[in-house]
Amino acid sequence: MAANTLNRPGEPQARRLESVCKQLTTLMAHSDAVRRPIATGDNEWSVMQVLGHMLEMIPYWLGHCRVLIAATAELPVFGRGIDAPERLAGIERGSNGDPRELLCLLNDEVKAATRAIREMSAAERSKKGIHIKLGEMTVADFVERFLVAHAEEHLEQIRVALSG
Repeated sequence: MAANTLNRPGEPQARRLESVCKQLTTLMAHSDAVRRPIATGDNEWSVMQVLGHMLEMIPYWLGHCRVLIAATAELPVFGRGIDAPERLAGIERGSNGDPRELLCLLNDEVKAATRAIREMSAAERSKKGIHIKLGEMTVADFVERFLVAHAEEHLEQIRVALSG
């Protein structure tokens, strides 16, 4: 393991999240399909809706990480359904937003998240909570599933939508 990974165990995850943001910015800068008002399929979002969701999901899930880290008694229970108001508001914000402005805001959220991920100690990353569907998870698992892998999935979703 590299020295910076020993001292900052979140470094690989932070770099992956930064990579998502960079790739997304490049993809959207070179596409005329960004403002496509409708998605490609019945249960899919438009590019802008995905962007709005990403802008909302990063601070939302990072906030839950902070709750898990701060918990001192029972394991916190966390999670939300697909119809959560803040989630739907993010999607709507993307529908009506300016692509450049949303990308700028996403970049700011990614910077804040990667700073927080890098600052998490090994002890903080090992703290646990209970997800309403997935059960017991550590903060490190949480960062992986709900921040990094989730963002990577949405990057691929946008890549597919823009290529279609």
